[in-house]
Amino acid sequence: MGYGEKVLYTALRKLLVAQLFLLVLVVSLFLVIKGINYSLAAGYGGVIALVNSIIMTWRVEKMSKKARSENFPYQGSGSSFLSTLILMGIGMGLLKLDPLSLLFGFGIAYLGYIYLGYQFNRHAIK
Repeated sequence: MGYGEKVLYTALRKLLVAQLFLLVLVVSLFLVIKGINYSLAAGYGGVIALVNSIIMTWRVEKMSKKARSENFPYQGSGSSFLSTLILMGIGMGLLKLDPLSLLFGFGIAYLGYIYLGYQFNRHAIK
């Protein structure tokens, strides 16, 4: 494993930890302010963002072990988009979760990608 892969895996692990921290924070705030139903919806939205990150980590790991494909960016973004669409549909349609809380939880957990960008910039400067 080269230096670039080590930096990438470290950044992805930090992304998952940052998203999990943000998710716990949002769920706790919704629990205190709005109640359990809104808290569950925000948690579900945050889990969707975590699922996207896990899909991205899995794709990066899979592609680092074999020759790169030209379709790599499209496959990763396509599966992430499709999983987000399906999981949000299940949450809002079948589970009848509060849409605004779900989207808020998703958005806040997705902010972990800002932290990922910070990690890449920090290692690129060194």
